Amino acid sequence: MSAVIQTTKLSKVYESAWGGQDVHALKELDLTVLPGEIFAYLGPNGSGKTTTIKMLLGLIFPSSGEIEILGSKDISSSKVKRNIGYLPEGAYYPDFLRGEEILRYYGKLYGLRGADLERRIDQVIETVGMTHARSRLLRGYSKGMRQRIGLAQALISDPQILILDEPTTGLDPIARKEIRDILAHLRDNGKTLLISSHELLEVELISNRVGILYQGVLQAFGDMDSLLTNRDISINVSNPPAAALAILEEKGIRKEDEAGGSAKLRVPEGMSVYDALELCKSQSIQLVSVAPRRETLEELFVRTVGAAEAKEKVAQ
Repeated sequence: MSAVIQTTKLSKVYESAWGGQDVHALKELDLTVLPGEIFAYLGPNGSGKTTTIKMLLGLIFPSSGEIEILGSKDISSSKVKRNIGYLPEGAYYPDFLRGEEILRYYGKLYGLRGADLERRIDQVIETVGMTHARSRLLRGYSKGMRQRIGLAQALISDPQILILDEPTTGLDPIARKEIRDILAHLRDNGKTLLISSHELLEVELISNRVGILYQGVLQAFGDMDSLLTNRDISINVSNPPAAALAILEEKGIRKEDEAGGSAKLRVPEGMSVYDALELCKSQSIQLVSVAPRRETLEELFVRTVGAAEAKEKVAQ
């Protein structure tokens, strides 16, 4: 399967003025984004995500390495540009414009005119569920509505690739769910999405593959099932005595959280369910439920970044 986005040893160094230290924002990044997938591009602030996105968009240039988009190394060509839709974090649009006016403006920038432009506006507004508010001034839009119209703007040229920076940050749970459903719908209809986000639960629910960046270096890369390999057992118990929990912790069973007289216990990988239940029984702990549990993307992220930080300290 041919990659939609391919980087090879992509690096970016910001040279310091006045004799200061250069900043190595990105170090030999080898990244592959496949057609028809949602790729989650993750990392702490300052890890190099925005630098990568700016280079993919042609806003800044690499210090070394190569970028190939849709089979072309000439990423500044109009053909490539037309096939990339971009939604920046905190996108701003003038409040005195109506939703459809914004789309008309951006459509004209892409060379759309007349009936073709109006037809495309109708399509993207329907896709993002904004038909009811297309003629409303932006000053009357909620944050979720602004995000939808921003997504419609990214779709106006009918691009093959969407690059979205924090598409659900700051939205309420209902708006996040609605945006998430739209993104999954776009993927299912053949679009390729690269999403940079700190909302790890959101991207875990819809992403096919993930890359985790730290200090400009890609630390983890692959599909969700291959990366989220740590599996254990979760046990819910009722009114566990503190002394009993302390004994269980000595055996490796740790308390995850506790509220309202109940607690959730985490059984370490390698300990059998039978042994864990016997330990609980020996401490007269009342069981409520037992369930298998897979590592979350958030836990993978924390584990990966933590390991990279520890390795960096040793190197120093």
